[in-house]
Amino acid sequence: MKNVLKNIIENEHSNKYIIFKEYCLLKDKGLRKESFKALDSFINELRKRDLTLQQDFADWLFSIFERSEDIHHVLVYPLEEQILKPLLDEWIDLNPQDIRPYKWYGLFLHSENQINYLNKALELGGNKEQLVIIRLIESYFDSLWFSFHHISEDLYLGSLAADKYLINKLEHLAPMVKDEQYKINLLEGIIYYTNLLNDWIKFKEEGCEGFVKWCKNKGKVYQWVEHYYYGLE
Repeated sequence: MKNVLKNIIENEHSNKYIIFKEYCLLKDKGLRKESFKALDSFINELRKRDLTLQQDFADWLFSIFERSEDIHHVLVYPLEEQILKPLLDEWIDLNPQDIRPYKWYGLFLHSENQINYLNKALELGGNKEQLVIIRLIESYFDSLWFSFHHISEDLYLGSLAADKYLINKLEHLAPMVKDEQYKINLLEGIIYYTNLLNDWIKFKEEGCEGFVKWCKNKGKVYQWVEHYYYGLE
């Protein structure tokens, strides 16, 4: 994917938002102070516009985000907090069956309710929302990794019930993934964490010490990965 700044600058509709385009041009040149002045001007101008025009901007911007990388170069705090979050909140209030604000909130904005937004987007959009599905999968693997990332030191940081729930969620999402290679890797990751969780339960039930040694004695071989997207690289 192309850098977000290049995608915005080269987009044929960017001239509809000329001050925002100027912000991106300045950012692309490394002129941080000047770029934020342009962004402030754009935010003040957009706030004066009616809701439809603000929604048009958001629709255009988030559609670019969906096919870009390094979006943090554009999605800075003032833009997120002063324009995008208030706009999406109002959008949801006015049209709670529109998938777009839930999807964008879950995919791109900082929120304690990220998973809730993603699940709502999945409920409304189903398996056609592949970006939503992949982000949910990554979030669940993120949580599983945190639970187990010190397991080789006999330190399990999770909840058995919560991690079983996450594995069940991953199993539910797997058939919805359209990319076959990703699906294969996903299933490998599910098997990995299922086996690891079950073996940890057995290890604790036996009252042993030294999980790595216990695994070797049982003929269990684990790749003690540092990266939480096991099998998804």
